[in-house]
Amino acid sequence: MFTKSVAVLGGDRRQISLGLRLIEAGLTVRLFGLPRALIAAPLQAAENWQEAVAGAAAVILPLPASQDGRHVAMPLTPEEKAPRLDELLSFLPAGTLLTGGKLDEGLQKRAQERGVACFDYFTSEELQQKNALPTAEGALMILMERLPRVMRGARIAVIGYGRVGQALAGLLVSVGAEVTVAARRREVLAKAVDSGCQSLLIGDDTTLMPLTAGYHAVCNTVPHCLFGEKILSAMSRDTLLVELASSPGGIDAKAAKKHDISVIYALSLPGKYAPVTAGEIIADTVLSRLYEEGVI
Repeated sequence: MFTKSVAVLGGDRRQISLGLRLIEAGLTVRLFGLPRALIAAPLQAAENWQEAVAGAAAVILPLPASQDGRHVAMPLTPEEKAPRLDELLSFLPAGTLLTGGKLDEGLQKRAQERGVACFDYFTSEELQQKNALPTAEGALMILMERLPRVMRGARIAVIGYGRVGQALAGLLVSVGAEVTVAARRREVLAKAVDSGCQSLLIGDDTTLMPLTAGYHAVCNTVPHCLFGEKILSAMSRDTLLVELASSPGGIDAKAAKKHDISVIYALSLPGKYAPVTAGEIIADTVLSRLYEEGVI
């Protein structure tokens, strides 16, 4: 039986578990842009990216797909010549599926013009839902490493109660922390209270003032600046701030530095704290799309 092949370019240790998951689904996987020491059978290492891509039904780029907007991200093999995105695109025949995380809109438009289907798996609800738990666990690890106290009885605020906020608040409650959830909607806060949390309704820039004293840590998941000059100037210097929101985030970095507030910028936690799980999540998300598109 003919086995379709998939090319996996660049990335980090997530690409190893991603590749193994794809092999379990019956695909042949060729990798390029990772250290050879990480690649073992049944994975196949290609000599160059052209070999990896040749004949592939799909090409999978990392998360993020590019760090400079021009080349495929290859952080573990900086000595290798990373393929240019436009060169890669010109090499792909129509009908190929090009997928990656945080794909540039211009690249997607150019791909569409060439008949190459694009899928930004970072925007997938499936991936976002599944990534919430490893993100929350990574945040909990940071708190355990950085706070000079046990979690039981620690006063911690979680800003936002979306996917990550719910997962993190749940973990913190389970280890005995005293958790306050801050959100804009009363019905959301009602769910937080039902889960064992205290609640704080976010309104104007004065409503978060109760968090400036008496809290050991504040974890932000809202990508909108809520912690600016006014609140940070009043924040206790003993409070640890953990930024979990994507750019532009919710914490004014300049104001935090000005007032000597410790901020941990904890982005891309699944890939850092749980690369195997993170790779499997990406693989499952991509597999769903491959089935939908009829690629496999």
